[in-house]
Amino acid sequence: MNQSFAIIGAGKVGTALGYLLVRRGYQLTAIYSRSPASAEEACQLIGQGQPSNDVVATAASAQIVFITTPDQAIGPTCDAIAARHGFQKGTLVIHCSGALPSAVLESARTCEAHIASLHPIQSLAEVNQAIKLLPGSYFGFEGDKAAAETARQLVSALEGKWLSIATQDKPLYHAAAVFACNYVVSLLDIGVRLLEAVGISRDDALPALLPLLKGTAANLERLGLPQALTGPIARGDKETVTRHIQALNQKLPQLVELYNQLGKHTIDIGLHKGSLPPAVAQELKKLFDA
Repeated sequence: MNQSFAIIGAGKVGTALGYLLVRRGYQLTAIYSRSPASAEEACQLIGQGQPSNDVVATAASAQIVFITTPDQAIGPTCDAIAARHGFQKGTLVIHCSGALPSAVLESARTCEAHIASLHPIQSLAEVNQAIKLLPGSYFGFEGDKAAAETARQLVSALEGKWLSIATQDKPLYHAAAVFACNYVVSLLDIGVRLLEAVGISRDDALPALLPLLKGTAANLERLGLPQALTGPIARGDKETVTRHIQALNQKLPQLVELYNQLGKHTIDIGLHKGSLPPAVAQELKKLFDA
């Protein structure tokens, strides 16, 4: 029989997890939120569980407790519950932050609970999208060995894939996600700004670039790294790269350093792919260093 679980924090991640786990046979006991309306709305969407205004009672009601508050509230919320002995002995207390280690839940151990972080490697902007995207995603686990079996069962129920992360490696793990997600948005914003600089409206610039982004993602999924790399560096086109740098210096000189740093990294990918001759790679590196 699947275990009972409670959710503390009725945001998009907690609500989506609740929705999916209930449909995999887990029993939702309660949802706590600082906003009673949010807890009520989440319970209605999930179709199970009681909205609660008592965080300690919510934690005490289940064998698995998800603390899915904003990152800065995870530790204080856990501490407040533990101080009132709100976790049952043997309870698994989980947070879903990619940035924080499971150690922010350390106080739960005073109740003889186990602690873990279970982070979906996914970009979740709103609840309905999260419900669609979480199944099949990778989940980064870090925490107590005693928590691993139950956490694996949760990942399996979510049709996810398992990654085990050492506590000391959590910052680099999260930085990888930032590069692959947040900085892609930043780079796309730069692309939009460059199109604006040549007179293309922002309303047209983003829709013009999105198919390119989607095509790149499709190439990465189909071909992997480094074969998905295309463009002037991949083919050793020094003349085009030189024109890029000259144009940036004239229009947006603050972007030249970023262009050069990314270009130097792209040289390594091109060499690995085998499409960039080593002699041309050296010429490009000198160009970027200059």
